[in-house]
Order: sequence, then structure tokens, then C-alpha cells
Amino acid sequence: MGSSLERTIRVVVVDDHTLFAEGTVSLLSSESYISVVGTAKNGCDCLKIVKEEHPDVVLLDINLPDFCGTDLIEKIKALDSNVSIIMLTGQNPEEYVNASLNKGAHGFLLKDCSKSEMTAAILQASSGKYYFSQNMAPYLRSVIVGEVITTDIIEPEKDHVTLLTPKEIEIIELISEGLRNREIATILGIKNRTVDFHVSNILSKLGVKSRLEAVLIYTKEKVESAKIS
Repeated sequence: MGSSLERTIRVVVVDDHTLFAEGTVSLLSSESYISVVGTAKNGCDCLKIVKEEHPDVVLLDINLPDFCGTDLIEKIKALDSNVSIIMLTGQNPEEYVNASLNKGAHGFLLKDCSKSEMTAAILQASSGKYYFSQNMAPYLRSVIVGEVITTDIIEPEKDHVTLLTPKEIEIIELISEGLRNREIATILGIKNRTVDFHVSNILSKLGVKSRLEAVLIYTKEKVESAKIS
């Protein structure tokens, strides 16, 4: 995977929990295309490192001793507007999503995410794309239905929902509830590979690469369709 990248992605980890920070650094250090150029336990140290190292991506904990992570986003961007910021949280992130995205964050990771998900998020963010932890589906769905998000991160060019079959709609509704493919297969009484096939078709029809992006587009279009009718 790393061999296909022309450059090393420079990352800063910001978290006041030493064990989590050290564990994250250890996991990322095994990837040849990622270089952790600094760790910080608070906002002040984070800003110093960003100013000196100009990283590509900052993994930023929402709760720090001296700053709320959302308040730190603008300060980081003021030092280097090219830095992509991924918010880290171990709690319900719903109240932070809107503020973080509007201030320039490139996504959210729940702290119980896997290594593969964290590296995927770093890759996405380093290229200017957005990433949301898969387990955030219920939170994002709630925020969008409540019409809290005002950013234009995802703007569908057409009504994608009409492209989905009844079975695909049934499946994406379950995805939006936070269910994984094997759980969906059990509920619907179908095979795992059948769900995988439908999910692949859903992503293709909606023009996205992740389940979360699919949920965002589907939910937004569903809400807009309800308003029109």
C-alpha cells in the first residue's frame, strides 16, 4: 500500500491520554508511508509542533486540558492552512460535528476505531477528502435529520435515491442505524456476500467510496424529498 505513495504523510498526534497516544504512534509507525513527526498532550504543545513541523495531518483529541479541540482547529489553520485535521473522540460526538466541520476539520474518528480505519482516514484527509468513522453513522444521521450541518461537504448533483432498488433502500436504512453487513444479513435472512454485493452497488450508484458518505447523501436527499412532497 505504501509503495504506491510518492511521499510520506507527516502526522501529529494530539491526546492527553499517554497510553492512547503511545499506542497510536506505535500502530502508525508500522506503516512506511506514515511518519509521526510529533505528539502533544495539550493545545499549546500542538501549536508549537504544527508551527515547527508543518504536518500533513493532525489527529486531534476533542478534549484537551487547555483547549476544546474544536477551538484549536482555527488556531492550527492559522499556522498552516494546508493541514488536514481529524477529530478524535471517545464519546458521543454529535454536539461537536457541526462546529468542527465548519471550522475546517476533515473528519472524525471514534477512539475504538481499527488501525485500518485510522490509516484510511489519514490517507483520505491528506488528499483533502473527508472521512467519518463507520460507527458514527447514527450520530451523523441524527445531526443531518435535525438540519444542524450547514456545510456543503457533500452536495449530490442529482436525486440518487431514485436509482436505488427497494432492497438497496432497505439495506441503506439499516446501515444508517449503525448496523454492519453481517448484522444486516441476519436481519434480512440473506447471505453476507449478498449484502456485500448490494452495498457495493449502493456505493457505486451514489458515487461514493464509504458507507458513511452513502448514509450522508441518502439521508440528505430523503429529507429534501420529504420537504418537497
